[in-house]
Amino acid sequence: MNGRFSIKSMYQKLLGSHEKVNWRRLICNNKATPKSLFITWLTLWGRLPTLDRLFTWKVVSTNVCPLCANCPESVQHLFFECSYSADIWQKVLVALQFSRTPSTFDLELRWMISVAKRTSARCKLLMMFFAECIYSIWLQRNAKVFTQTCLSPADVLKEIKFRVACKATDDQKQLLLF
Repeated sequence: MNGRFSIKSMYQKLLGSHEKVNWRRLICNNKATPKSLFITWLTLWGRLPTLDRLFTWKVVSTNVCPLCANCPESVQHLFFECSYSADIWQKVLVALQFSRTPSTFDLELRWMISVAKRTSARCKLLMMFFAECIYSIWLQRNAKVFTQTCLSPADVLKEIKFRVACKATDDQKQLLLF
């Protein structure tokens, strides 16, 4: 720089340099509800207070997944390795006519990152469903922990569809008629 002050240079200095995360398009280009985007953002940063983290901090006495009661709860387990959440995600994929079986969180995330680079209405819709699915699973997990109740995967899918339909464009809504 030539020693002259500019707003741009000050802004860049205050902003600092940060590495770009490869999943940024899943959040920034997504029209899902703000709550779902925030929970998805926390999930992608590994900051959700899952039972494995709480157990490590000695906040809880058990780390067993409240939804399936089979495995320790972690982000990887809760999102799509748990039979309950895998059922919900499978229903989403079938509804949007994607022929794939839910896999690990890391593989699903990698696939969603590639989907987020596309611009078709169907891919944009899937991005919204992904965020709403993570949010809904988190809500059901919390309901199970705090009230010992949770909805069936079919009912969760109905709630997800409703939230997505409220935010979808007209082109995307045509794809929701399933």
